[in-house]
Amino acid sequence: MHAETQVAERPATEVKAAEVEEENPRKHGLALMLDEGTRKSHSMAENTQFVTGFFKGLGNRDSFAQLVTSLYFIYQAMEESFQASADAGVRHLDFEELRRVAAIEEDLAYFYGPGWREQLRPSPAAERYCERIRQVAAENPQLLIAHQYTRYLGDLFGGQMMGGMAESSLGLEGGKGTSFYRFPQIPDTKAFITEWYRELNSLPLSSGEKEAIVEEANLVFRLNIDILEELEGSPLAAAWQLVASFFRSKLGLA
Repeated sequence: MHAETQVAERPATEVKAAEVEEENPRKHGLALMLDEGTRKSHSMAENTQFVTGFFKGLGNRDSFAQLVTSLYFIYQAMEESFQASADAGVRHLDFEELRRVAAIEEDLAYFYGPGWREQLRPSPAAERYCERIRQVAAENPQLLIAHQYTRYLGDLFGGQMMGGMAESSLGLEGGKGTSFYRFPQIPDTKAFITEWYRELNSLPLSSGEKEAIVEEANLVFRLNIDILEELEGSPLAAAWQLVASFFRSKLGLA
């Protein structure tokens, strides 16, 4: 065949590059739509808000515990909705290895003690976030895919770094209080994410359904910013603590 001859004559490096691109699920389908659709819609101001908000959470242990508390209620609502969902796509992408509630419960027991369940209530932003999850689960469960994408992949992409920052900034010995950011059942994060994207692209969705999921993912991003904005810590103090921790380590004083 003529097409086969053309491929055979291409340099080996070009053929290999083409094969890699073809194998990369982030280069096409809903995976590409979500990556591109959410990236383009986030202004620099929103990204700055997200980073500043996370640093507020590192300002002191109380602020970080407040963040973990909000995440508990959010993930509880998410994972209960995934478990109960009859939507085939949601169930298909609901990998057990990604579940976070048990890890967050471990962190809350560390920060608040064994009676933490009786002490904690969702913040206003967390309550709004949970309400959206439950609304979507009841009215259009397919949109839960946007919540899986935004939270779980964000956790995998940045979890190790964020957990390390929290440990350094707050002096959490042995990583206590940061179980949320660790995925012991996922030894190869990059391979797992690639496979998750591949499964995402395999879902039989229409163009309109895909666009609705992208739109929901952008809303989820905004809901996450709201969670961070209500934290009471100081981003400047957290940044200073991280810098000080870095220099203590380099000087052998840690």
